[in-house]
Amino acid sequence: MNKNIKNIIKEKIVNYNIEKREILWNVKKSIRQNNNINNNIKMYVNYDIDAVKKKNNKESKRHKICLLTGKRSGVLKNFSFSRYMLKNFILNNRLVNYKIKNW
Repeated sequence: MNKNIKNIIKEKIVNYNIEKREILWNVKKSIRQNNNINNNIKMYVNYDIDAVKKKNNKESKRHKICLLTGKRSGVLKNFSFSRYMLKNFILNNRLVNYKIKNW
C-alpha cells in the first residue's frame, strides 16, 4: 500500500512540474511573437527557447559507443572507435594512410 501511495505522489509531482513548464513555454512563445516588447528581452527569450530545444533533441541524449570495446569515453567524432582501438589499428597496419604522431 505504501508503494502505491509513493508512486501516486511522485506522479502528481511530475504532472505539476510538466504543467509549470507548459505555462512558461506558452509565455515565452507569446513574448517571442509580441512586437511591442523590447528587443533585448525578445533576444533573451529566443535564446532560452533554442536552448530548451537543443536539450530535448534526441541526438544530444545519445552516447557514442566504441563498436569493439563498448567504451563511452574517448570515442572520436569521425570514427566509431575509441582512441585506444584506433591506435591498435594503426600499429597493426589495418588502417591505411594514417600515421601516429606523438603516441
